[in-house]
Amino acid sequence: MANRDKGMDRDDDRSRAGRPGPGLTDEADSGRGVAGGAAGGAAGAIGGAAIGTIGGPVGAIIGAMAGAAGGWWSGKEIAESTFDLSDDDDAYYRTSFDRASGNIGSGGTTGSRRSYEDVRPLYQFGQVAARNPDYRGRRFEDIESGLRQGWTPELERQYGDWSTVRRYLNEGYTRGNEARITRSEEELAIGKRPVRAGEVSVRKTVDTEHITERVPVTREEVTVERRPVSAADTSSAEIREDRIVVPVTEEKVVVEKRPVVKEEVVLRTRAVEDTEQVEADLQRERVEVDERVRTRGTRGGSDRDTGLGTDESTAR
Repeated sequence: MANRDKGMDRDDDRSRAGRPGPGLTDEADSGRGVAGGAAGGAAGAIGGAAIGTIGGPVGAIIGAMAGAAGGWWSGKEIAESTFDLSDDDDAYYRTSFDRASGNIGSGGTTGSRRSYEDVRPLYQFGQVAARNPDYRGRRFEDIESGLRQGWTPELERQYGDWSTVRRYLNEGYTRGNEARITRSEEELAIGKRPVRAGEVSVRKTVDTEHITERVPVTREEVTVERRPVSAADTSSAEIREDRIVVPVTEEKVVVEKRPVVKEEVVLRTRAVEDTEQVEADLQRERVEVDERVRTRGTRGGSDRDTGLGTDESTAR
């Protein structure tokens, strides 16, 4: 009964293959405003499957795949899931697209060239395909035919033929199959900033100093000399009172104080380089791989069963 219903769904999808669904029109290709239309197109393509929660352009791709392949694509799990890209995945795909297109640093594409937003649903669909349990542990080349089966003419008109979209789907599928764990470690970031270490202040004070100086001074002295006079040297003699005044001078020390500039004090700074030792405890994560399952080498390796744990360097 289930097989018959699945076959009816496929026939119903093929009957509608000649006309574009609401999410697969040329207007959607140019405007990118197909969130609700793509969900409706996906729901119509898979018939009775309820995938109303799947929106955006990727919903149209999933709907076409469900109509062509059925199985997990039209099941309850995918209908009740959301498959938006994480910020890390979105940044990874954008960088990969820019690198492949030579757009790094150019701000994206211009004109008729394809932009990352045009191919983002392809990366997204490839990552969704990695969740299919039927594809678990298989390479993209092994499941490529199943995906190509659902690449309808409508999708070719919107995104390009299979040779054009294959590399985006491959990259999304490969990344979706990866189990990633990040390893972090602390790094010591040493910086320098100027801080006030102190100040130098210069001020003047007045001191009093007692000074004793010896200053030579000159003074006049009066000497009295008596000399005899003969009568022939005088014409006449007169007896009377008389007085002679002789000024006597001397040098006196005059003390005067006046300010005199003796020197000036100039302040300036200069850089002196010293070396200081900085110590810190840094934390670092270490990845250990504990292999306790039967694993197979990726290229021609034989099966091996190991229970040895390997540290980070061995895991590489």
